[in-house]
Amino acid sequence: MNEEVERPAVLDKAERVKQIIHSETRESLSTRRYVVLSILALYFLIGFPLWMKLTEIYRAPLPSNFINMLQANQNIDLKIHREVFVKINDGLYFPDLAESTQIQIDHEIFKMNQDPNEQLIVDWNVTLRFDEPGPDDYILELEIGDGEGIAVDPSTRLTVLYYTLSSIKNNDLPYFITQTVLYHIFNSELEFFKIKNQQKNNKAINYSPKVHLSFKLLTGDGDLVDWKINEALDIFFQPIVETFQNYVNFTIDSEIKYFTELNLVNSSNAITLKDLSTIVDFSEWDISSNNFNYPTLNFVLYYPSKSVSPLNFEFDSSKNAFLFPQWGSLILQKESLKPNSVLNEHELRPIFEKFTSELITLLGLPKHPKTLQIRLDAIKVYSIFTNLIRGTDSLSSLLKLSKSLPNMSIPKTVLKNVQNALKARENTIKSANYDKDWDRALIESNKMLEYSELAFFDREMVQQSFFPQEHKVAVYLPLLGPLSIVCFLGIFRIISEIKLFRYARP
Repeated sequence: MNEEVERPAVLDKAERVKQIIHSETRESLSTRRYVVLSILALYFLIGFPLWMKLTEIYRAPLPSNFINMLQANQNIDLKIHREVFVKINDGLYFPDLAESTQIQIDHEIFKMNQDPNEQLIVDWNVTLRFDEPGPDDYILELEIGDGEGIAVDPSTRLTVLYYTLSSIKNNDLPYFITQTVLYHIFNSELEFFKIKNQQKNNKAINYSPKVHLSFKLLTGDGDLVDWKINEALDIFFQPIVETFQNYVNFTIDSEIKYFTELNLVNSSNAITLKDLSTIVDFSEWDISSNNFNYPTLNFVLYYPSKSVSPLNFEFDSSKNAFLFPQWGSLILQKESLKPNSVLNEHELRPIFEKFTSELITLLGLPKHPKTLQIRLDAIKVYSIFTNLIRGTDSLSSLLKLSKSLPNMSIPKTVLKNVQNALKARENTIKSANYDKDWDRALIESNKMLEYSELAFFDREMVQQSFFPQEHKVAVYLPLLGPLSIVCFLGIFRIISEIKLFRYARP
């Protein structure tokens, strides 16, 4: 009974096999099988690996262990060791002075580091030397006087310590030298590196090797005026530009603007310190804060219009200069300018003296001592320190970003910039620790910061930071879909033919 039911099905399949055999030659059937198998082999052995390779995200191997070590031990390898050359002018000889004074200095620094508030965040020390100094060295001259005292040269690194014969008798000279070196010559530098003083200076801009200075003469009227700005810059500003040349390079422009009105309340000419923030509107005066890729400091000299002149300052009129943190300085004049006025160098002298003082504050220099060169040395060394920290922070942030985004590409340019940053850091440490070449160390630390920021803000890496895997499927599916369907349908047909042949085989 069952055989009679299944027989027609067998005959049907046999007939189908005969139809397939008679419709194509055996060579044609074999050729089609080989073609399909070849395409399948090409698909899996070449196509799929090639697709995986082309869609692979390249992630350059960053030196993560070393960067993490630097981040965990900020500037542990930076040593700031100063030298002071001692000269005794009176022909006296103190055989134990060098050793006893050095012991006191080292002990004073040790005590400083034991105090949680006075502790230094860097390996800092000073060594006394009694040989011949160089032209740029710190010099401490010992000279007998009527009393104890200190005189600081305002233009060089020379300090004179006056002592008496009684101070020699009481063995106070080592103490006086220690106090002079640590709390007069290097006091500002030490203050920079104390833990308690690590809050950001909100007035000063972040250190940059380039700073643009924009000098502007503003008047409320439209009468033509002029100022001898080039001559004033040559006389009053060029000296400070030359002094700062190893620390920062300045670019300078100047401009005269007309019809710059004050936002006076009810057309009153009275000005109080409280109202200053509302009557001065830099946006209406069209003073751009920064058109460069480095900081800009603005120095504005303002003369009111005749309609509100003279301005009524309800405060000390001699204090008419106002510092705006990280922006610049504004000097308000009470009287308006007469038509066709020309401000000469003599009239601009007090203006530029004030601008110079404000510039020093905006660059972050300490207020003491009065020797500008010593203050500049202090901020230079501190800038080296902060550059290394900022650079290391950027590299550490790069590592965190790469870990948080595993599908983010890390191009070879990023690795190259990271390597350049670490090389520049190595050169900085060498220049500071061994060569005592602080100018070179500053240049190398600037390079370290620049390379680390280039690595973090790499354009190619940032563009691919948010490129999920789903996008790849959306891009390649229109290409791979039709090809895959053709291949798999051909394979399915061959499998069906093989089954039919096996079924019909006696």
